[in-house]
Amino acid sequence: MLQTFQKLLPSILEAGEAVSNIYSKPFDIKWKSKNDPLTEADLIAHKIIDESIKKYFPNDFFVSEEAKIDNKRLDFERIWILDPIDGTREFVNKNPEFAISLGLSIKNKANLGIIYNPITKELIYGEVGLGVCYQIVSDKETFQKINFSKFLTSDYSNPPKLLVSRTEFSKKEFDHPYWKDNFSITPMGSIAYKLGLIAAGKYDLAVSVKPKNEWDILAGVALIEASGGKNLILGDLSEISFNEENLTKEGIISGNPNLIEKMIQENSDFLKSLTSPHYNE
Repeated sequence: MLQTFQKLLPSILEAGEAVSNIYSKPFDIKWKSKNDPLTEADLIAHKIIDESIKKYFPNDFFVSEEAKIDNKRLDFERIWILDPIDGTREFVNKNPEFAISLGLSIKNKANLGIIYNPITKELIYGEVGLGVCYQIVSDKETFQKINFSKFLTSDYSNPPKLLVSRTEFSKKEFDHPYWKDNFSITPMGSIAYKLGLIAAGKYDLAVSVKPKNEWDILAGVALIEASGGKNLILGDLSEISFNEENLTKEGIISGNPNLIEKMIQENSDFLKSLTSPHYNE
């Protein structure tokens, strides 16, 4: 799979440079719906990566948040799913907590992920069975030394470092004593960026109680698994499958497998209640 990264990383970095250039200047904003902005950066990143996938993987199916979703995808085993900018609201607000997120699903399972923050230059990529590589992109020599590791096979912090959505945090979704008493909580934009940082061993856990689309999480879920971690859907605590008819998932919990198992053993009923409409009332 190293050849896959060699083929795709140049287009990811090219898209990142385009996004960074737009970020640094005034830009127009369109609204797909309430609280769902669209910018020129989303469209340019989509175009660059779309062309790369079609060039190198013409027999695979490609899905993007910024393109019409064709259900022909259900007939394919290999599906690339892209979010050109996960965290567009953060991008619009000039908060650098966003990322380009590209993932590969094979037979409905997360297999490979690439997440790139073009402002911090953090590039996180990996494959299930291979591990995860975390790099700060500085120059052409960045890729001369590539080391893949499984960061989540070691123990977790005390207290565990938990990443949560800025929006969910502001809506007091994590005011419950369980969270405040047992975790060091950091609110952050972009679920893809959060999952990437956890896969790189920077934090222990991410929890989101609100629904997520497959393009939001596929790359991050693949990286968490590649790093030795665990990903579950809140509600029934089942494993996450991709390229399903419904591309929306309930909230997720992802991170250190030992920590998640401990949480399930001690508080499974509470975790299953997190996506309930009555949670936190």
